[in-house]
Amino acid sequence: MDNEAIRQKSLSKAKRLGYPVNSHLPLLGDIKIERSLEEFVDRMLCLYTCVACSYGLPKKMGWAWLAQEGLLEKVTTGESLYLREKDPDAGEKYKTHVETIWAMTWIAGLQDELEFDKTCTNEMVSMFPNLKASASSEAFRSKCQLRDLEEVVPKIDLAYCLHWAVGYESLNKAEIPKKPKRIRPYIIVNRRLALEWLVCDDPWDEVHLDT
Repeated sequence: MDNEAIRQKSLSKAKRLGYPVNSHLPLLGDIKIERSLEEFVDRMLCLYTCVACSYGLPKKMGWAWLAQEGLLEKVTTGESLYLREKDPDAGEKYKTHVETIWAMTWIAGLQDELEFDKTCTNEMVSMFPNLKASASSEAFRSKCQLRDLEEVVPKIDLAYCLHWAVGYESLNKAEIPKKPKRIRPYIIVNRRLALEWLVCDDPWDEVHLDT
């Protein structure tokens, strides 16, 4: 894989979207997919349940669904606290993870678009099991298939460059172009989290997103 060529495409895309670029950022290096399909889908379903609860699904219902699907051992400590009503302030955080889930649906081959000038579509919820109806995750799982590394790496590289850009702007209080094709910074960070977790062996809450 030609990481230099991938980087040049990332920088070109970043410029077109209206972001500053840094040609001196280190290249990604050799990476590989570290998560099994089962592990990835488990993580996606746990996070999706928290997102659904942040948008109104009763937490007891979300917790019961995870128990039904044998996923209680897969939730993070933070997710457990939130779903068991021990961290009531976490709802706003989980709302932002709708974009993390969108990236994960792309990684899992459930939809074909992960563009960094567009937000997720309203159709995303229809891709997942109906939690209110206690629907099984079996059919959902059967549709998932992890994308090849060759497809994922360019997205990781672009997310890395864009994450640097929004951090640079914030630190330097840079003036943002009037009509950029841009999405909000948290979307870039959360999508990058999904992509980076796929290719690292760190726990979900400890993924390093250095820029």
